[in-house]
Amino acid sequence: MDTNYERNIKVTMNEVYKGVERRSSTTLSYVICNYYFGEILHPKEAVKAHDKRYKDPQARYRKWLEGKVTAWAKTQPQARSELLERSLLELIHAEGYRQGLDKNRDNNGLDI
Repeated sequence: MDTNYERNIKVTMNEVYKGVERRSSTTLSYVICNYYFGEILHPKEAVKAHDKRYKDPQARYRKWLEGKVTAWAKTQPQARSELLERSLLELIHAEGYRQGLDKNRDNNGLDI
């Protein structure tokens, strides 16, 4: 069930290309962004942002997530959605691999 809060995230950035500043925008998958920023990178902040005590916790969480995604996207050298999403997926993979190694440290990661 897609709600208005689960729609893809539009990121607008200012870029400098050949000395000329221009605006660009791209759209990133909500599911990928939510998993990386909400579950992996900032789980405690995500819980606070989605606190039920606020009037509209889903809107507050969405605003928090959009802020995290926009801040991250501005640090990336590329602006196309495919490249940004691939970067996020690679970060998710690397974190899962690291967690797997940490979990299986006692047998040198042979269970991966």
